[in-house]
Amino acid sequence: MTDNRDLAARVGVVLAAAVIVLLAGLLGARLLAAPGASASAAPAAPAASVPAPRPCDLSQLELPCWGCLWAEKWPLQFRTDLDMLAPLGTGPGNAATWFAAFRKPDGPRLAEANAALARRVHHAPLLPMAPEGTDVLPPDDPLLAEAAPWCDQATMRFYPDLLPLRGAWTPIPNLLLALTFARSWIARGSDAPNFDDAMADFRRVIRLGRLLRQEDTILISDLIGLPCIRWGAEAIYDRARKEGRTDLALLAAVVAGEGAPQRWLTAARVTAIELGPYARRAADGTRTLDLPEARFEALKDAATKSPDRRFRFEAAAALHLVSQLAPEPMRGKARELLVELSRSDDPIVAANARWSLDTPLGDEQLRQLLDY
Repeated sequence: MTDNRDLAARVGVVLAAAVIVLLAGLLGARLLAAPGASASAAPAAPAASVPAPRPCDLSQLELPCWGCLWAEKWPLQFRTDLDMLAPLGTGPGNAATWFAAFRKPDGPRLAEANAALARRVHHAPLLPMAPEGTDVLPPDDPLLAEAAPWCDQATMRFYPDLLPLRGAWTPIPNLLLALTFARSWIARGSDAPNFDDAMADFRRVIRLGRLLRQEDTILISDLIGLPCIRWGAEAIYDRARKEGRTDLALLAAVVAGEGAPQRWLTAARVTAIELGPYARRAADGTRTLDLPEARFEALKDAATKSPDRRFRFEAAAALHLVSQLAPEPMRGKARELLVELSRSDDPIVAANARWSLDTPLGDEQLRQLLDY
């Protein structure tokens, strides 16, 4: 638990104050370690190639209007085709098999991850991602080299084969390590005298971000993948601008500009279903949820209508609490919704809902979720 709270603090520095609020309360529980979930050591990365970026017709390039009313119904994904900037690799392996081995608290390669983090060195400012400098792995670090071909795979899937689905206690990958890889490739690419070498590192960071967002299950994994894509795009923009490659710079600028709206809209959508303000604790320690009907309807809509799985997942975790702590008839309606979700065509949503239906929350779990 301590390790994961430390991760939350580090992530908050990267993602700014809005995301610190976002991860409070119910979301903070996602960072709590789930004991007993251990990944097996991964084999060598399968052979892979990375296609050349798809040609971009600048006459067709648009600036997505994330501030427009119709954007409220958009999935929180990039509207610009990222294959034009950094296509995914073709590798047939599951990149999660490698990354899961480093997870806290019991990943079989966690000691190697900690040793790598101890090898970090301070790098000069990397504008705009790190205006005061940042700690990165040396450019020839062996773990950084080992990670590279795993970012050339086409798929990253953690759940449920590598990590179990446990509602608010669903374990997460070692995202601090993933962030370190991203920063390190940005630093190495920034120092590279050769343009193509720099682009290879920057595009790898974007691919890592795309892989982290691909599964669309755990919110914090998406929140780490999002800045990876933005950092890579900003780095491409900066290098392309300096070298007079204006077409590439323009494309990268459009992609980078989509990052902040997605982050803020994520905060808004999660705040709309937050339960913390409605939690009550009596003098005897009994906890209840005094939830307005409008907030319950927002939960229902998020759980059943959101185009993004991660928000349906968050809503289901909140419904788990409502089904135990709200007064009737709201408690019963929450359970009915969980039953409906357990029959979803989405196996991840269904499995998570079944876990919530079968798992009563104890006093310590409620304290972790509601006492903050």
